[in-house]
Amino acid sequence: MTSIVSAFVLLASPTAKETIERSWDETLVSGHRGAASMHPENTPAAFAAGMSSGAVAVECDVHMSQDGVPFVIHDKTLDRTTKGKGAVKDHSARQLQDLGVPTLEQIVLQAKGKSILVIEIKDGKGVVPAVAKLVRQHGTEAHTIIFSFTGGYVREAKELLPTVPAIWLVSKAYTPPEFGELDALRRDYRADGIGFSYKTLTKELADHVRGSKVPLFVWTVPPGDEVARLKALRVNFIITDHPREVGGLLAGG
Repeated sequence: MTSIVSAFVLLASPTAKETIERSWDETLVSGHRGAASMHPENTPAAFAAGMSSGAVAVECDVHMSQDGVPFVIHDKTLDRTTKGKGAVKDHSARQLQDLGVPTLEQIVLQAKGKSILVIEIKDGKGVVPAVAKLVRQHGTEAHTIIFSFTGGYVREAKELLPTVPAIWLVSKAYTPPEFGELDALRRDYRADGIGFSYKTLTKELADHVRGSKVPLFVWTVPPGDEVARLKALRVNFIITDHPREVGGLLAGG
């Protein structure tokens, strides 16, 4: 009976595609690294807080262990967020678990049936196939969004998970004369949407992206006046360390 109820909850919750469709009418919120303002980033506690904050999604980052297991950690190195030292890729899965770094599988299971999980693919040998395998294994394709700054990873994700929305994150600040280049790259990467830092998003860029009917994501937005500006630009998704506060600002004005 428990398994039947769990399956019903997962099927009944809005899918990623349904949520993206909703975002054309209202700006929605995704918790960044779970909810990094509330608990240490990319930890189960942060994801629990993000999922209870009212956000429609929570975002995590993925690197590969030395022995080919995807782990949820932002940096290439362990130094900032753990007691360990050195590159993530030089440590075994057992070593990373001993340092308290969660596996991607742990977070996929934590989010399953509760939230859309945004998986930002960072780096590592075989990382995209490993992510795709986990998503398929746990049947969460409909409730997953893929992010990456690496266009090749976006394209590979679409090849392996064709029904999963894949979003290309862009670090460059594009100006109107460069919009054609931006569009060509997005098509080449087969990206279903595009993301920018809120600091580089201009009205011209937002109008161009939305006018092309391409979902627009912005990161990492703090509570404050920027929320109202981005809402006025009608961005689809705000990614934030403060999902509860940003959600309140969106709802209140």
